Amino acid sequence: MSPIRLTRTVRDVLDVFLAHPESETYGLLVCQTTGLGPGTVYPILSRLVRVGWLQTSWEKEHVGQGPKRRLYRLTSKGLAEAPEALKVRERALRSRLGWAR
Repeated sequence: MSPIRLTRTVRDVLDVFLAHPESETYGLLVCQTTGLGPGTVYPILSRLVRVGWLQTSWEKEHVGQGPKRRLYRLTSKGLAEAPEALKVRERALRSRLGWAR
């Protein structure tokens, strides 16, 4: 069983990181990529950090105005567990809907 409930919004956020597993990204970019608001994205990012699928760091050099950004990156644990958890979730949904073969 997954350590986090894999709702559609959680899957959308995970997809951003799984598409570029070696890259760091910041929360607002996740919002823009997924079309989800910050009130949805930031709690999901916090949960993914808490279960060890993401790690965070602060920008070393900030370009532009405003505060430094908090950067998020997929961990090796997240890279190993998240895709499998998503597959299990998809199989369970298909099975419940009678699509599995």
